[in-house]
Amino acid sequence: MDYFFNIAGITIKIFSEIEICWNQYIQRFQASPCVQYDEYYECRCVDSFSIEGDLVYQNEWQKIFKCGAYEERLHFFWGQKEPCMLYKELPDRKIIYLHNDFRGSFLREDNYCIFNAMALEKVLMKHKAIILHSSYIIHKQKAILFTAPSGTGKSTQASLWEKYRDAVIVNGDRTILCERDGEVYAYGMPVCGSSDICLNRNAPVRAIIYLSQSPKNEIQQMSLKQRIKYLISETTINFFDAEYLNQAIEIITSIAQKADMFSFSCTKEKDAVETLGNYLEGNILGSN
Repeated sequence: MDYFFNIAGITIKIFSEIEICWNQYIQRFQASPCVQYDEYYECRCVDSFSIEGDLVYQNEWQKIFKCGAYEERLHFFWGQKEPCMLYKELPDRKIIYLHNDFRGSFLREDNYCIFNAMALEKVLMKHKAIILHSSYIIHKQKAILFTAPSGTGKSTQASLWEKYRDAVIVNGDRTILCERDGEVYAYGMPVCGSSDICLNRNAPVRAIIYLSQSPKNEIQQMSLKQRIKYLISETTINFFDAEYLNQAIEIITSIAQKADMFSFSCTKEKDAVETLGNYLEGNILGSN
């Protein structure tokens, strides 16, 4: 079966030997069948996996191997010792091998695991886009991104803007950033962590806000060096891959040069929305 998706303007075709149930978030990014597409994947069911490359990175849910210019990735369900998927890059396509022992998991309506095995950050990098760990809202047709380490309050600030400024929360955990016609744009993506908020919307970026918690609200402009530093800290980057790292830094630097970015020490109350909203109106409108 053929499946088509459009993510950040990138058309992806996936051929699968079996019918796959896509969860509600991924379905929002499905596209009409087409002859021309940007990326191609195959999903095939097997009884065992064969690895040819050398191990370069591992964590609790994946092991990454390098085989010349290409990658192989073993993926594990949380708490499982045996891998459920193998992602393999070939010159003309990418293959995701699904282990038959876990076949039932790919038929569940809440299935999202195949998208986790697509090395989506590499596809986006190829098209000069990055994934930023952030809560993404749209207010007055412009994107505002709240970024910071986990637990700082990104989702809280997004919810406050939804409550007091009628903002739309597009994604509570991840944002795709790229440049279109010289302007930085934010795109939704079909992965949203534990936020349970995931829309397929895009908008030009009004501001990127780097958060920290404080008993009072204080906003500061960031130097270019600070922007690059904090964007790197919250961007999905494969640090084991020197070529990927260099490309990521190049894209991040360009985004940092074009997008307004501020540090915001703030409370978790309505006054944080008022402070930031008033500041953005005065600062950005005044700079035009």
